[in-house]
Amino acid sequence: MTTSESPYSFAVLRNQYIVRGTLTALTGLRIGAGRSSEVGGSDLPVLRDARGRPFLPGASLKGALRARVEALIASVRPEQVRDLEGMQAHQQEIAKKKQVKQDDASLSAQIWAASTLIELTFGAQWTASRIFVKDALVDESLWFGQFEVRNGVGIDRDTETAGTGLLYDYEVVPAGTRFDFALTMENAEPWQLGMLTLALKPWERGEVQIGGFRSRGLGHVNLEIAEAVYRELNSVDDLLDMLDPRGGSSVTEAQVTMWRDAFKQVLINPARAISAEESHA
Repeated sequence: MTTSESPYSFAVLRNQYIVRGTLTALTGLRIGAGRSSEVGGSDLPVLRDARGRPFLPGASLKGALRARVEALIASVRPEQVRDLEGMQAHQQEIAKKKQVKQDDASLSAQIWAASTLIELTFGAQWTASRIFVKDALVDESLWFGQFEVRNGVGIDRDTETAGTGLLYDYEVVPAGTRFDFALTMENAEPWQLGMLTLALKPWERGEVQIGGFRSRGLGHVNLEIAEAVYRELNSVDDLLDMLDPRGGSSVTEAQVTMWRDAFKQVLINPARAISAEESHA
């Protein structure tokens, strides 16, 4: 099935990569919900769903994933990671391009060409993300409705002692709590798939922290991947497989190696990320 659409276009669905697994808290975990107004409640409760169970917002998980990838890429390709000032300046440039009369395809091509590797993958104000992360719901078979409550105190930096009236308590999800994890990437180029498979490795090794109070040792998580499926849409049979939740094939080591090689080549020469469009034309 051929198409003239750019590989970075969302006008057609070309492929889908799905990762499912379990995210386990190795230490206490805290995703804050702001200061409580309840009488007798914790000063700083954790985020809960409507049934009072803790959950991890997909936005928080995706943000932690993006931040780690940005830090790694910035060490070898600093121009591929914009700071806030750079983002705002580029947003203004995009706005100027939109004022020029031209067809959507030409404008889109200019936007993608001016986007960084991070923006092409995780999205920005001017381009959509290819990665979608579900809220991670708690595994109820191992959840007993309990939270830890810990104490904290503000320190007076001058006297290096506890500040007057600065004692507070905060809730923590206990270590060992498990959450369901699900991530989907759509319309991804091989180098983007390579970026994602490598980005998930620190999660699998338990090296990533999420949530608040990380300097106090909280937030260490471990990802155990139960399933990684890749679907490519090239025929009617592929379409039926994609519509069937049982469709798709498990990712092989050969595929992962090819994706990571593609990512390496794009890191060496970022222009390859956009020149790949020519092969899809």
